[in-house]
Amino acid sequence: VDGSTSMIRLAENAAKKNPLLGERILFFNQVLPAVKLPLAQYDCVISNSLLHHLAEPTVLWQAIVQTARPEAPVLVMDLLRPISREAALALVEQYAADAPPLLARDFLNSLLAAYRPEEVRRQLDAGGFLRLEVDVVSDRHWLAWGYV
Repeated sequence: VDGSTSMIRLAENAAKKNPLLGERILFFNQVLPAVKLPLAQYDCVISNSLLHHLAEPTVLWQAIVQTARPEAPVLVMDLLRPISREAALALVEQYAADAPPLLARDFLNSLLAAYRPEEVRRQLDAGGFLRLEVDVVSDRHWLAWGYV
């Protein structure tokens, strides 16, 4: 599920290159929370870099609870907000120095809109997601993982 048609096309093209994926993955150009999916529950839920785009983070956590079958593995990765604007600018310089100015600006804005691990932990605790762990996995990412 992605709100961007171009991202859906990229994902579909990538999946077509892997014969093991083929018909096992379906792609939907939709946005949370108004997603209409063919199944009520899924065996696994994965989200990458969505949370910092949402005005209300509980939308993602509620969607996971609603769509994951009991005991389903969950993996949520997103950007890690740096400790300061200067630290964010340093990450942009390190990882997007050669990017077009628009992409570098979007990367900076995404870093500044991202959550810190302790904020994610509070979101999870408030929603009853006690079985998800939160770990920092790079200088710019955190990972929430576990089971519903």
